[in-house]
Order: sequence, then C-alpha cells, then structure tokens
Amino acid sequence: MWRYPVKSMQGERCAALELLEVGVAGDRAHGVLDVETGRVLSAKREGRLLLADAISGPAGPSVRLPAASHGGRAATGGADGDPAGEDTEGFLGTGPSLDRALSAWLGREVRVVSVGDHGAGTFEGPDNFEDEGAGTSTWEGPPGSFADSSPVHVLTSSSLSALAAERPEIDWALRRFRPNLLVASEGAQLVESAWVGRRLIVGGAELLITKPCGRCVMTTRAQPGGIVRELEVLRHLSSLHEASLGVLARVVRPGLVKEGDPVRLAD
Repeated sequence: MWRYPVKSMQGERCAALELLEVGVAGDRAHGVLDVETGRVLSAKREGRLLLADAISGPAGPSVRLPAASHGGRAATGGADGDPAGEDTEGFLGTGPSLDRALSAWLGREVRVVSVGDHGAGTFEGPDNFEDEGAGTSTWEGPPGSFADSSPVHVLTSSSLSALAAERPEIDWALRRFRPNLLVASEGAQLVESAWVGRRLIVGGAELLITKPCGRCVMTTRAQPGGIVRELEVLRHLSSLHEASLGVLARVVRPGLVKEGDPVRLAD
C-alpha cells in the first residue's frame, strides 16, 4: 500500500491506510503550484517531479530534492517504492524554504499548496507521449485530492506478471504505475479489468471499481532506483491493452485498510 503526499513525487509505503470518501487520507493532498499559470504541476508535463521524495508529517509533507539540485543527498528510492524509509536526512518541511528550493530546481516560481486551501487542481499533459512538443491538453481534477480523476488506484500482481510474460525485455517496475493498493493474486493475467462495476471489500473499507486506469507518459519516465526512460512500456499497453493497466475506484464505505488484509469482490 502506498500514499503519495505530493502529487507526482515519490510516495511512501504504508502498513495501514485510512480510506476516506475523498480517497486515501493524505494521498495527493499537496501539489506543486506553478505561480504564473495557476496550474498544479504533474510529472505528465514536468517529469523531474518523479525524482523528488515526499513523506507525510503532522505539519504537512516534507520533500527531498535530487542531490544535483542543491548539493545534498539524492533521492534513492527503494525497490518496494518506499524511497524514504526511516531516513529523513535532507528533507525540507513545507514552507518558504522548500518553495525557494523547488523554484530554483525547476527554474520557475512554484510553491507547495494543499488541496484544502487551493481547491481542485488544473493539470496539463502532452497529447502525444512519443512527441511531447506536439501539443498539450489541460483538465480539472476532482475535489478533495490532486489525483487526476479518481481517488484510489488498485493494481494486481497478476497483471504485472502478465506483462512480464508478454514482454520480458521491458522493465515493468511497480513504481512506474503508482498504485495505492497492490492486490496479491495468482496467475498471469489482467484480472482486475473484469472488476469494473463491482465492489471491492478490503479491511474495513469498501470500494466501487469505476473504470480501467488509463496510462500516460508518466509510465515511461525515468525514476530513482535505476528505472530508466522506456517508451516501450506505453507502446505495449497501447497496442495490446487499450493503454490501460489496473483499475480506478471510489470509496463507498470509509474504513481502515492494513497490509495483509483479505480482499473480496462483491456485486
């Protein structure tokens, strides 16, 4: 299970998550606002965000930038998608110092904002992942979170196994796909694609699976931990799987979910 405290930055693996009506508590509750455009930056357009670590804290998230941006330690990224772990050295808490460091790194005036103060975000992404200079589109996200469209993302291990079997030469690193919940499942097939319209009961929460998770240029971007830029990830998904992997969901019964909780499908 993962939470992403700042939109498009690395997330944190969690032993328990509180699922609220708006989604995972603390997930994408903050974003990096481009002051000039008024848009919340996404790695769809600003891929460098994926190189930064973000962790939750009682006063808001803290962020660690890549070493080259400030002369400090690099964002390392563990194999399980938990870049920070117990190591908090080099993190800057939310506030003017972080905003100045982010602005210097990105070369534009930015600041970290909360969805509670800012409201729904306006995002931007390329129309063509093969040619990111060909044009862009903008859209407005949902209220209560800086998620692109739906508050909870579910992926199964079977789907990752299926993709690895189809194209074993491609790096299908879990972190490319940024799920909130990874469901352990048997076999090698995209089993969750048949879950749309059904309810998923996990721990004390219940989710309604609303649609497949459409994939974008973010899945192709380089990330910490040796994940390199790989356009074949999205080319393959577009060719065989309608550019989708995993499913999106909304919370219909809030509750606590713990790692290892059984998962059950209901109509």
